[in-house]
Amino acid sequence: MLARLLLPLVLAVGLLSAAPAQAAGPTPVAPAAVAPTSQPAPQRIVVLENPKVKGTHRFGKTLTRSVGRYSVGGLKIRTQWLRNGKPIKGANRWKYRLKAQDVGSTLRVRVTVSRPGYTTVSRRSPWRKVKHVRDVRRTVKYSIVTNGKMTTSVKTFKRQVAEILDDPRGWRAAGIRFKRVKSGGSMTIVLAQASRVPTYSSACSSTWSCRVGRHVIINQERWKHASPAWNAAKGTTLLGYRHMVVNHETGHWLGWHHKSCGGKGQKAPVMMQQSKGRGGCTFNPWPKPSERNVPRYR
Repeated sequence: MLARLLLPLVLAVGLLSAAPAQAAGPTPVAPAAVAPTSQPAPQRIVVLENPKVKGTHRFGKTLTRSVGRYSVGGLKIRTQWLRNGKPIKGANRWKYRLKAQDVGSTLRVRVTVSRPGYTTVSRRSPWRKVKHVRDVRRTVKYSIVTNGKMTTSVKTFKRQVAEILDDPRGWRAAGIRFKRVKSGGSMTIVLAQASRVPTYSSACSSTWSCRVGRHVIINQERWKHASPAWNAAKGTTLLGYRHMVVNHETGHWLGWHHKSCGGKGQKAPVMMQQSKGRGGCTFNPWPKPSERNVPRYR
């Protein structure tokens, strides 16, 4: 009897013992480590042909550049013109007009090409020296003297006269080189007190500069202050006047007479009497191309 009562209890305990244990919950799984993605190495641009510069390397001429040839297309092109190896400010186009400050310097162009996924490449053209408009065909020796009481720097006068006569924009563009000597020479440039200017000729005035024979006479007052007409014009400077007056009076020595304005808005000939006015032209301190064929050396 007791055995029959205990049998169901024993069976129940056995069933409970055989049942699988329930999980307490899912076991967290650690995320797998992700290796960093490596960027592909930039590809190489092969230079097949270096950039070149075409044109005449003389003041006033325009040069153009070729970009060269490369192993891939779709390249971004950057241009930089260089003077004596240094970048010229603002000279970033495919063409470049040679300036006065380029004369005597070496010029070349640097081309930089780039494209996403490729290494950036820069190449330079061969350098060439920039020359004056015309090679030297005549050398004029000149001396500098003073006449009267000096109230300005004679040292500055001598230096600036030399710079004006050697400037690529001046008579040097006619193929004439000016060389200063201590005394004598073919031409004498005089810095004269205003009251002394008329002593060279009755045609000269104490108000203006003058040229008489071998003497190129610069009126000290004009050198110091320019002229009322020059100063009244927009954009003019004292240095510009000095350029003009030295070139004008030297132009007389070279054989030119006075010239007139060629038309309203045009640049005045340097042989026009710009100290007195411009006659509709714009002030201009340099000989125009039409004035370079000087009578003395034809």
